[in-house]
Amino acid sequence: MLSSKQIEIFYEVYKHLSMTAAANKMEISQPSVSKTLGNIEKNLGFKLFLRKGKKLIATNEAAELFEHASIVTNQLKNFNYIANTYKSRSLDFINIGTTPSLAETLVPKIIKKYHKVNAGARFNLINLNSIDLIEERYKPDIDITICFNAETASNSKNIIIKEGKHFLVSPKKYNLGKEVYLRDITHLPYIEITNLLSLYSDESIMNYFVKNSLDMNFYLKSDSYSAALSIIQEGIGISIVDDNTITRTDDNLVNISNILDTEFKYSVSAIIKKDIRSNQCNDFFDYLSKQI
Repeated sequence: MLSSKQIEIFYEVYKHLSMTAAANKMEISQPSVSKTLGNIEKNLGFKLFLRKGKKLIATNEAAELFEHASIVTNQLKNFNYIANTYKSRSLDFINIGTTPSLAETLVPKIIKKYHKVNAGARFNLINLNSIDLIEERYKPDIDITICFNAETASNSKNIIIKEGKHFLVSPKKYNLGKEVYLRDITHLPYIEITNLLSLYSDESIMNYFVKNSLDMNFYLKSDSYSAALSIIQEGIGISIVDDNTITRTDDNLVNISNILDTEFKYSVSAIIKKDIRSNQCNDFFDYLSKQI
């Protein structure tokens, strides 16, 4: 039985038909290659190479064994590559794909809590809007996705890490109370947040407007919660915003109103691909699953 090292030496000698070239390739001495080759031939009981002057001539047996040695050598290379990948990934960042609004509100709180459990964990936040987060072209760069109202795919695991509701945000000058009916404020300029997955669900905000014949005064569209809130705080427009984002508003500039017509509920999900083998990622996902 040959060791993997012996097979690798045979492979390089056959490939180059030179012990010196094989030694240089493997960064070992030529005498070591010669000695190992002699031991291989002694172990097998037949010659692999014939020596004609300074040249090596491969035997028929060597030619047949070389095909198998090629497979074994490539498998060893793949094994070492994958092993090194896992080793390096243990030191890697956990790549979290999330929305800008969650990256500024919920995610920092999660990371702060996890840091107390695992101070060595490192994170890379990839900010995309909710629609882009589910696009295939972004998925290879993301280990764990944290987003609103996500659906579970067959190749991933999905857990809900937070549930909440939306409120109406308006400038102080509109003098809206702590409770409002949407039907009473359709005349006010409305800012539509266009990047939410929830806009495409049956219970979406936009669908609610349509189903209930609410002719909202659409004033502006924005794919950014931050931009929408900034405009409202400048005194223009109203919008329906989740309770995470509301924490970033200035109470001196805006009013927060509970919507009486209906409850616009939402959930925040954490999604991990089933084929993720990184211990760091799986440990973090397990932590999230226990925080519900």
